[in-house]
Amino acid sequence: MSYNPVTDFLSLVRMSASGAREGEMPGLDYTVLALSRAGLIALVVGPNAPTSNQSSTAWFKPAQPSWSAEGQLFLWNAGVGVYQPATPALWAALFAPAVAGYVFQEITGAGGIVQAGTSLCAVVRSAPSNTTVTLPTIAAQQASGRKLQIFDFSTGVTLHDIQLVTPDGSTIMQRAQWDIVSTAVQLAGIQLQPCPDLNTWVIAP
Repeated sequence: MSYNPVTDFLSLVRMSASGAREGEMPGLDYTVLALSRAGLIALVVGPNAPTSNQSSTAWFKPAQPSWSAEGQLFLWNAGVGVYQPATPALWAALFAPAVAGYVFQEITGAGGIVQAGTSLCAVVRSAPSNTTVTLPTIAAQQASGRKLQIFDFSTGVTLHDIQLVTPDGSTIMQRAQWDIVSTAVQLAGIQLQPCPDLNTWVIAP
């Protein structure tokens, strides 16, 4: 029997405190969420498209109600600046930076967490004063095989202190926090190398 997404659904057994109950889920929804849980794609699920990091983020729009039909998977088309239904070409564009060793992330708020495996992280804000950036764990970044470069790409800068902190008790050149400071004349940046042997981030050339 061939799979018919209109009439065929995965059967699920959901455990609860009172026992177990049966449920159903569209096949595409299950597959896409499994890819996300496995860490193969960065995924946003909801009715509205992501507004940041679009080039590295897949958007899954569930049906309403979600169990009634398969949702839709969209990928970012940088050429036209919009999300479009997933195609082989858009999948290739999504994975190409990771294969090439280039993974970009943008931080637009007063605080942000750098995702493990990121190689280039831009702090992009308007007239900022202080921004706190939490680095990945040493182990996770080392496993990715990438150095991490963080740079300021904000506008309206007079004095912008970007505070780098760690989530795992590691240090940055033996310090719990490292500050890079942008001025109106020159925006700041730093490149870091994870060093698990010393449980620290080292400033890389």
